Amino acid sequence: MKAYLLLALAAALTMAGCAQGTASAPPAAGTTPPSAQTPAPAETPVPPEAQWDWGITLTAEDVTPAGLTLTCTQSGGSPTGRLQTGSYYSLEAQEGENWVSVEALPHDFEVGWTDEAWLIPMEDTVQWTVDWEWLYGPLPAGTYRLGKEIIDFRDSGDFDKQMAYAQFTIS
Repeated sequence: MKAYLLLALAAALTMAGCAQGTASAPPAAGTTPPSAQTPAPAETPVPPEAQWDWGITLTAEDVTPAGLTLTCTQSGGSPTGRLQTGSYYSLEAQEGENWVSVEALPHDFEVGWTDEAWLIPMEDTVQWTVDWEWLYGPLPAGTYRLGKEIIDFRDSGDFDKQMAYAQFTIS
């Protein structure tokens, strides 16, 4: 009887992935296991600009070489859920007719973005302060645009997303 119990236990552990030799080695000290790493927002596929009309307008105000106030106005449009965004933003510089990503400063760590949902109220305006000096340093004179990923959230796994931009100039 004991032999059958041990055999059944060994089979159950093997099927559950707990048998000897099936576990992977723990990550090296100071590293993040691949399962805990979050892909950078820039790697997230985003539909082309203005694929859907959600009535979003982004405006840059109080612009300095170190940051700005971003005003998001929602008016009209046809969102099908709750509009939201998060802390992530992209920063691009205009070079001729092209937009090129601004290169981040070197850091001793990988930059991560939080996944909170900042609600964008319907038929209203909301503002966020953006300080990029820690990430890009002070920007030189030029024309730039700041991009925010906007999400039309209906339910878990049921949403659309696209980028919205605010263009600005630093003199």
